[in-house]
Amino acid sequence: MTAKIRAGFFTVPILLLVAQLAAQQAPAEPLTASAILQLMNSSKMEEREKAFDEAAKLLASTTSPRNVQRLRLGVIELLSAENARNNISDMEAAKLGDEENAKIAARCKNDNNCVNDDDEEEDDPDTDYMHKLIATVAGFNDERAIPALAGAVGWDDNVTRALLAFGDKALAPVIDQLKGRNSFRRISALDMAIALLEIHRDASSQTRIMELIRSSLNDPWPLVRTHVVREIDCRQNRQDFAPLLQEVAKTDPFILPQDGPADDGGDGGKFYPVRADARRVLRHIQSHEPCTP
Repeated sequence: MTAKIRAGFFTVPILLLVAQLAAQQAPAEPLTASAILQLMNSSKMEEREKAFDEAAKLLASTTSPRNVQRLRLGVIELLSAENARNNISDMEAAKLGDEENAKIAARCKNDNNCVNDDDEEEDDPDTDYMHKLIATVAGFNDERAIPALAGAVGWDDNVTRALLAFGDKALAPVIDQLKGRNSFRRISALDMAIALLEIHRDASSQTRIMELIRSSLNDPWPLVRTHVVREIDCRQNRQDFAPLLQEVAKTDPFILPQDGPADDGGDGGKFYPVRADARRVLRHIQSHEPCTP
């Protein structure tokens, strides 16, 4: 084999290696708006997070009005989709919590250094993603985002500020969240609806608040009813709710097993916690005591 031929044999692998290294080091092509929107529909959380990150980058750099509109609507729809995924029942949430605790226990079983210190825990990346997504949608100041923001009620102050800024336009979408499957969402929606109505400070709004409170006192989940009773306690016109509280104090069905007598003896030795809370608020009203936060 001549020197020239041998050199040729060595040159080809070297050129291939150089080409491979160049390909590895070349920056990845940014995703197009269409590719980002498609990725937002993925069933995998990490892919949806990637799509959101890419959308935020493209929104910050693009000069195409069409792409801006497409991406904004895509991000709004992404928040709506995440809200739907989070709208699970309390039973389902409890089951997921039990499963997660079981996983933690299994990991910690043979790990002497495994601790569960809230101060040392890192932020949940999924929660961080939701906060960023909400902040972005709120920052659009776009009325088309109102239903998505209403579906995220209770997540953080960005939602509250944005919905208050939209005012009456946000009221119906927020009230619609009272139909949510999750009690925390229903509680947050009630608080948000009251805050929106309180802006007006008129008789009509107070009547509407009374209707919402009355309706929520029939919520199937006792934690919601307890929250409503305590919400009444801190209202300036709480005396107007005394007849409602008297009804709750006699009829609320939620009972808990208890060793020993009930806290105020009002239920024949049995413990109905929502009834007890209602009686406590009635005592506050009658004796002009401040509410219990």
